[in-house]
Amino acid sequence: MKTTNPQHRLLALLSVPAFLFLVIPTAIVVPVALNDSRYITFPPEGISFAAVAGFFADRAWTSALTASLQSAAMAVVIGVLLGATAAIGLHGRKFPGQPAVVGLILAPMIVPTVVLALAFYQFFISIGMVGSIVPIGLAHAVIATPYVYLTTRASLAGLNPALVRSAQSLGAGPLSVLRHVYLPIILPGLISGALFAFSVSIDETVMSLFMQSPGATTLPVKMFTDIQFNLTPKIAVSSALLVSVATIGLLLQVLFVLKRRSSTRMLPLAVSAQT
Repeated sequence: MKTTNPQHRLLALLSVPAFLFLVIPTAIVVPVALNDSRYITFPPEGISFAAVAGFFADRAWTSALTASLQSAAMAVVIGVLLGATAAIGLHGRKFPGQPAVVGLILAPMIVPTVVLALAFYQFFISIGMVGSIVPIGLAHAVIATPYVYLTTRASLAGLNPALVRSAQSLGAGPLSVLRHVYLPIILPGLISGALFAFSVSIDETVMSLFMQSPGATTLPVKMFTDIQFNLTPKIAVSSALLVSVATIGLLLQVLFVLKRRSSTRMLPLAVSAQT
């Protein structure tokens, strides 16, 4: 019979208050969003879906939500392509200046966001692109790419470069190697990186604030401006939406990891049954 290590019990006991400290403030936005009041109050005076209905009936809020989803989708697609390509291209290779290349890829995680926002604003305004959702999505893709690179590189840690060379020596082209050698290994990293990229983009405020326009205002920017001038439960509704999207993404990632582990455990049994 297995015995539980006392250190594991102590760690589990200490993790409970830390978990509650992180989750409870986030979960408070849900009852606040369902508050039966014209203003943000806690505890709620009553339960009502009026704020939720008012959020989706307000064109300004729905436009901001649509803009956030569009910029997040753009950031995910570009970030996954760039991050995965960089991780695959640098895997198993050593060359002079490689640390500098890796540092350049990870630089958006280190440079202060306000510095990046000012640089992107100056660049996009010089080419006349400020005023649409495209520059916001491109800027978000830059800060999302390092997360995809890190998760993909972590997935590639278990791949022997000799397998790639063996596939190439047997006549596999670049697309075949990518599909049959790299993709099965990096798929968990790609999904994790895509979720990180989506979360970073949907929550980014500073860059969106620099490059906003009447036709390109993201949800965090709308929340920021309304907190200053119009404090209503719609802000809590938008916060609850962001929390719900992040929670759903996390649950999907957990389910994918559990399913992949289950398939991996069943693989030796299937092989032994065939033999």
